[in-house]
Amino acid sequence: MSNPSFPSALTSDSSEWSAQQYLDTYYREVVLADERRVLAFELDALACERAAIGRALEYGCGPTVHRAIAAARYVFRIDMADRAPDNLSQIRRWLQAGARDTDWNRFTRFLLEHERGWTTSGGIVRREARTRAVIRELLFSDARWRHPLGAEREGFYDLLISGFCIDAVSSDKHIWRGCMGNVLSMLRAGGLLVLHALHRCSAYRVGDGLFPCADLTADDLFESLLANGIRRSSIEIELAPCPENARYGYTGILMARGRKR
Repeated sequence: MSNPSFPSALTSDSSEWSAQQYLDTYYREVVLADERRVLAFELDALACERAAIGRALEYGCGPTVHRAIAAARYVFRIDMADRAPDNLSQIRRWLQAGARDTDWNRFTRFLLEHERGWTTSGGIVRREARTRAVIRELLFSDARWRHPLGAEREGFYDLLISGFCIDAVSSDKHIWRGCMGNVLSMLRAGGLLVLHALHRCSAYRVGDGLFPCADLTADDLFESLLANGIRRSSIEIELAPCPENARYGYTGILMARGRKR
């Protein structure tokens, strides 16, 4: 069941969103256990690719760069899209700061240790420099648009990463299904999808505010992936319990990957 402590009637709207509050709630002190799980899942999916990936999109990046840092070793180009200008401003600030900004070092350290079993301060600097080099465009977008980045980006990307975004557009599953179709249309045939969502969450906490979520199950996600052209045999969905995050409004996360037909 969804968390009864976070009723959707109490949720905030997008006008109350604060990128800084989101970062302070989830990213300032440690790499949370659920983030470790999703980053490891992403790295393992990318490590299975037989060749370097050309064009990648992180859709719904929020004010974060850790998923881009994870992907940077494997791609030639990453575009990042979000509907909150405040989020994109945070990323632009990180890009411009260069190695002076150490906010994401602990995440980079975790990523490199997962890949190699060890890392150094120099390795962290090099991976983040590589990330800055492959990030090409920061794009304003809304998943409710039929073509979230314009009709010319339909079937454009070889890799699509989306973490805790599409399920957070609305608490209405009908809207979520439409957004899934819109966003996944940008993945080319044969392209790889890596997607994360909150499990059975109707609202999640950011600071003192609550924001809507689609209350998804693994079955909801599986059916949507099939409906949007992800090959059945390629779909992998994992449910990772995280009861320690009940205070944030969720106790589990869904991690999915698959390849478009």
